[in-house]
Amino acid sequence: MATSYPLYNCGTRQNSFLIPGSGSRTSVLGFRWSESQFFCKTHAPSYRLDIIKRKCRHNAVIRAAASGSDYYSTLNVSRGATLQEIKTSYRSLARKYHPDINKTPGAEEKFKEISAAYEVLSDNEKRSLYDRFGEAGLQGEYDGSGDYSAAVDPFEVYNAFFGGSDGFFSGMGEPGGFNFNLRNNGSNDLDIWYELHLNFEESIFGGEREIMVSYLETCNDCGGTGAKTSSCVKSCTDCGGKGGSTKSKRTPFGVAIEVSTCSSCGGKGKIITDKCRRCSGCCKVKVKRSMRIIIPPGVADGFTKRIRGEGNVDKKSGFAGDLFVVLRIGAKQGIWRDGLNLYSKINVDYTEAILGTVVKVETVEGIKDLRIPCGIQPGDAVKLSRLGVPDVNKPSVRGDHHFFVNVLIPKDISSIPIFTRVARH
Repeated sequence: MATSYPLYNCGTRQNSFLIPGSGSRTSVLGFRWSESQFFCKTHAPSYRLDIIKRKCRHNAVIRAAASGSDYYSTLNVSRGATLQEIKTSYRSLARKYHPDINKTPGAEEKFKEISAAYEVLSDNEKRSLYDRFGEAGLQGEYDGSGDYSAAVDPFEVYNAFFGGSDGFFSGMGEPGGFNFNLRNNGSNDLDIWYELHLNFEESIFGGEREIMVSYLETCNDCGGTGAKTSSCVKSCTDCGGKGGSTKSKRTPFGVAIEVSTCSSCGGKGKIITDKCRRCSGCCKVKVKRSMRIIIPPGVADGFTKRIRGEGNVDKKSGFAGDLFVVLRIGAKQGIWRDGLNLYSKINVDYTEAILGTVVKVETVEGIKDLRIPCGIQPGDAVKLSRLGVPDVNKPSVRGDHHFFVNVLIPKDISSIPIFTRVARH
């Protein structure tokens, strides 16, 4: 039976973990990872786990650091929330705090927090680690500095990461002693983001556009296995189906174990001998479909429209992601936008500025007459009411089109009749 050791932790933000008898001594295990994240998304590098045996006095309180932000609270869901509830809440909050939509201070930081919480809670493995160990179970590099967010048994951390063993040293060098799980455990995001480019007038008045969207769905031929038949999926002979290998080395501080992802199977533990002809072993196929998008009047650059259930499809889980259409607005020469108002610059002759006049100006509704009052000064603005941008949430409300006046004053006045006559007198 493996000996249990308490975890020594000297973090500054602490909760009580274990309070042993005063004045006693014990052997204590510390450990650290050479990579800062437990799960790497692609081509996992080697991980190194240093087991350090050292002495400490038991009259010191053995603690673990207090937990950081609560991902469940961030997404406004309960700890027993289903995956669908988590997805629904994430989509709502992400839309609310997206930095291209929400310009209030702190919105971008909130959006990052929501995304980080969703990445963890939408993945079963990561969620399990988070529920058991907090944020430290996902990204903490433990070096005795107290970075854990909950009381942790080092064996439980190891087992959660590698798939478990019967005691830390009991399986070393024995077949089946370690069960690796080094495959990509990242969340499979089914949502699609599509950029739709509009001209300036389309953003003002709205309309309809037909788009072609490419999306992924589970391959019907192989059922998402990537293999031609089930008999074409074999256990990897290089790693024995475990997904990785270990090398142990004794150091003055204890035993160092280096864990490497199997290069043959990529950490999956299985090899496909004959790939599916349709998906070429990718498990998914790309499909195109035509969609008609309704564009509301008054949209700004970066406006995002969500269409539920039109994203990538995972037939295994029965889930379909959403399609997010991000609108990109082209510029219009001579007119720029700020909020609901439009702005332009016009030139008028100095005599027209003195006496007043009516000039033709370009607007989003075509050429219009603009009255210039007499005595207007350079830099003054004249507006055409309700020729600006409609409010996307209330189209009956519309901004104005403002025109900044530049008065053209000649540099040489000797050729101007009125000044020639004045000079003669």
